[in-house]
Amino acid sequence: MKTLYEAASAIEAHMLVDLLKQEGLTAHIHGESLQGAVGEIPASGLVRLVVAEEDHAAARAVIDRWEATQVEPTPRATAAPARKSRGWAGLALGLVIGMGATYAMYRAPARIDGIDYNRDGELDERWTFSPNGMPIKTETDRNLDRKVDYVIHFDARGHIESAESDDNFDGVFESKQWLKNGNVEMTLSDTDGDGYPDMRSTFTHGILDTTEYINPASGKPLRVEHFALGVLKYADVDLDKDGQLDTRIQYTPLADMASKEPLPR
Repeated sequence: MKTLYEAASAIEAHMLVDLLKQEGLTAHIHGESLQGAVGEIPASGLVRLVVAEEDHAAARAVIDRWEATQVEPTPRATAAPARKSRGWAGLALGLVIGMGATYAMYRAPARIDGIDYNRDGELDERWTFSPNGMPIKTETDRNLDRKVDYVIHFDARGHIESAESDDNFDGVFESKQWLKNGNVEMTLSDTDGDGYPDMRSTFTHGILDTTEYINPASGKPLRVEHFALGVLKYADVDLDKDGQLDTRIQYTPLADMASKEPLPR
């Protein structure tokens, strides 16, 4: 293994590992645990990225491109001490500028690439990247009608955090998904096109747990289906539409009704 880069922090190191991974290169972080032990002492040189020797040249090229996008601090002229109120104003201005620069580096669109599946001159899958190479979003035209109908959003580390879709291709995004660690956690859908979500599904590690059919007027479920490994096990239903689930229906593995009994009030 060969040292590639000395990171200023573990956060920067992880960001660069993700950046290299997008290029098909594997990097490892050394010294991350040491940073927390040095307190207020600068941790320069403790956190390092290392790569296999045969990957060093290619990885170095990626780092060089990334460094070329970094904004160098502008030298400041020596000035007379300012009054305290002006000092606070300067601090606030500095924070605003810093936040703006951070957004520009990590979230502002800088490069677009993609795939033209049907070779009509239009990208059917469009990838948007930030100046430091992190993905921001992916837009897809799944039915090749030149209209985007599926969008994936990425967080600041390049991980998928949500997605939205137009599943009937009518130009309205009626479904949205939220993800954690690459797995779907929850979906909301507007199945009748009235502008209000009426179906909600929850997942554990990407595996379907429940699907709720919601009354848009009250926001309460009319029916809650429970699944195990994708198979419907039972459903709690509000048969009299009074806002309370009152009946449990058990199902066979083939989704035939096995039993029906009232729920305790």
